[in-house]
Amino acid sequence: MIASIEGSIEAKDGNRLIVGIAGVGFEIFVPARNLAEIGEVGDRVRLRTYLHVREDALTVYGFVDEDEKQLFQALLSVSGVGPKVALAILSAVDAGELARLIYEEKPHELTSFPGIGKKTAERIILELRDRLDFDRYLARKRIATGVIDRELMKEAIAALANLGLSRMNAEKALLRITKEDLGDSFGVEDVVREALKKV
Repeated sequence: MIASIEGSIEAKDGNRLIVGIAGVGFEIFVPARNLAEIGEVGDRVRLRTYLHVREDALTVYGFVDEDEKQLFQALLSVSGVGPKVALAILSAVDAGELARLIYEEKPHELTSFPGIGKKTAERIILELRDRLDFDRYLARKRIATGVIDRELMKEAIAALANLGLSRMNAEKALLRITKEDLGDSFGVEDVVREALKKV
């Protein structure tokens, strides 16, 4: 398995790169959303890679970080999702946002991605909702990370439960809150008020 590739970009064409390493050019397909971040012809690039093996082809897919690569591989495990569809999804949305849509069980939003119909969207949620490490993928989105402490989170969840929300729906609402929503100084009442706006 080719786990990563580092070399010079020799060509860019759509979401396809040719990366040169010691006189050998590797054809690598990447999420279109990452093209600007990856660089231009002549720049050095390091990509996490996944080698897809078929009887008639060996295809290399490249990703800027390990999270996107692992989510790509998770998508491939879903019945009806091949590498082209998985790449198209990650071309439209980053790993954290895709994980959020799966966590919040939003098949309608998944159907907006190329190649994803209603049944495939439902399968993605059904097959991945219990397998993904959501703490990892949603870490940058969680208000608990570097914004509020765990005790305040617990208080907010308890308060939302008293207002009739299930624990899962309370957590989902809290996930949607950003640091900008809260400002620099806030208490449990502020967190609960912002969460109720996100339900």
